Amino acid sequence: MSFRELLELLSRRIGHHQIPVNPAASELRGLIDSGAVHYELITQIVTALYTGNRCRRLKDPVTQDATFEALEPIRLAVLRAPGTDVDSHALMEAICVEVAHAFDVTAPGAGPAAPSSRGELVRFRRRLRF
Repeated sequence: MSFRELLELLSRRIGHHQIPVNPAASELRGLIDSGAVHYELITQIVTALYTGNRCRRLKDPVTQDATFEALEPIRLAVLRAPGTDVDSHALMEAICVEVAHAFDVTAPGAGPAAPSSRGELVRFRRRLRF
């Protein structure tokens, strides 16, 4: 799979509003339109994928290991940052899941699914203070 193919796949699966790939772009600069919802995060991810896979052109191949290694520090920074909003977190997780699907593997860090529970309403017992 080429770098461009990976980004086009992510754009289709996650949404063009999140990863707006410019089909007319012939180089990395200008590949992502500035209308992305989380433009700074997406450009950081795209640049990391490009350099992590040692790409020189958009048609250069990407590998599973290099792609996950490029995503890991960004994902950790997003997860650990106290100011990360819910949408950025969800976008980062969606990218990791879709990259795993693209390479037909389980996303790193994705443990077994949590058991589903029916959820119970537990009454809170308040202590009165005198």
